Amino acid sequence: MNEFVFKQFVVKQQHSAMKIGTDSVLLGCLAEVQQANTILDIGTGTGLLALMCAQRCNAQIDAVEIDLFAANEAKLNFELSAWSNRLTLHYMPLQQFVNTPNKYDLIITNPPYFEADKNYNITNLQRSKARHDADLPFAVLIHLVVKLLNVSGSFWLILPTQEAAVFKKLAINAGLFLNKQINIKPHSNKNVNREVLQFSFANTTLLKQDITIYNLDGSPTIAYKQLSNAFYIGKQFEF
Repeated sequence: MNEFVFKQFVVKQQHSAMKIGTDSVLLGCLAEVQQANTILDIGTGTGLLALMCAQRCNAQIDAVEIDLFAANEAKLNFELSAWSNRLTLHYMPLQQFVNTPNKYDLIITNPPYFEADKNYNITNLQRSKARHDADLPFAVLIHLVVKLLNVSGSFWLILPTQEAAVFKKLAINAGLFLNKQINIKPHSNKNVNREVLQFSFANTTLLKQDITIYNLDGSPTIAYKQLSNAFYIGKQFEF
């Protein structure tokens, strides 16, 4: 699908390595963006997360992307949206963008999570770069987030459970605290396979929540329908 139509915006995704998927939609729905005045979307891809944040709040949003094809497509998606005056695309590595004097109330990312020397079955180089951490390993991502995050800001991301365990240890060692963990089950008879995580510099009580996406018959659960209702049109629950 080269174009995905949401209720308030359209995402063109013909040239981006990573197409729209449930992970990003979940993160875009769950991240608490309403109080943020400034948001940074790291590895924006098609621009989906930035667009979802723009729909849900009035923040100024910067989006960083290292892949030229994805950056151009995200820029077009921003320009076609109702929030083009609040969305800015930066085509550069995060390691270069970190030199900005800006600090962010909220940082959000659906990051590459496979280790660079694993999962060789991805033969498309563009897609491989989008899914592997060679350009932005977890430790580097965390280090740069710590530099860019406001003292009272929050950092949100989604990861598979195994990678989440590694990430949480690295983040805590870097001075971040895990404030919220939302466990995602793909089906009611399956184990948790994703975690939406919120970090900040504040040492608060950890809040945990569970969400199941699909019922046994493959239909979306009431919880997922309610969560994504502001974005999906009709029965657009499968990708």
